[in-house]
Amino acid sequence: MIEKLTLQDLIDRIDLVREHSPRLFGYRIIKDEELGNAVAHVRAAYPEQVRNACALLEQRDALIADARRQSSRLIEEGQRAHDDLVAGSEIVQAATAEREHLMAEVATARAQAEQQADEYSLKMLEQLEQILMRLMETVKASETQFHKEKNDETRTPEAEH
Repeated sequence: MIEKLTLQDLIDRIDLVREHSPRLFGYRIIKDEELGNAVAHVRAAYPEQVRNACALLEQRDALIADARRQSSRLIEEGQRAHDDLVAGSEIVQAATAEREHLMAEVATARAQAEQQADEYSLKMLEQLEQILMRLMETVKASETQFHKEKNDETRTPEAEH
């Protein structure tokens, strides 16, 4: 069974396999089983990480929707308060000021909620991008190493004479 690891953990594991592999003529010899296991872990974890990023986006959308609901509720409360106070000109002025104050609070709360949700989502996506970039670099380095080793195997000393 494949254990649950983050992509960063898997990249670190692949790097450890590479570091602990013996060297031969300037090349590293990596056991096929170890590399295969590491790749299997990456394949298993990648969709999980993408699902986590999608969940973060859904949470952000939920926060924005909640802020909009709260703002609508506050606007309705302000409107009701305004209608109740329309009895006299001083009351109307006070209600108008209160309504404006509530509207400003709602706008500020909404803007803050949206900004926080966007910042959090962006941070998570940037971290995911960094992890995927490091993973891609590791895979490309392994592939290059594999091709170099393959070429060295085909160039034996007997073939060069």
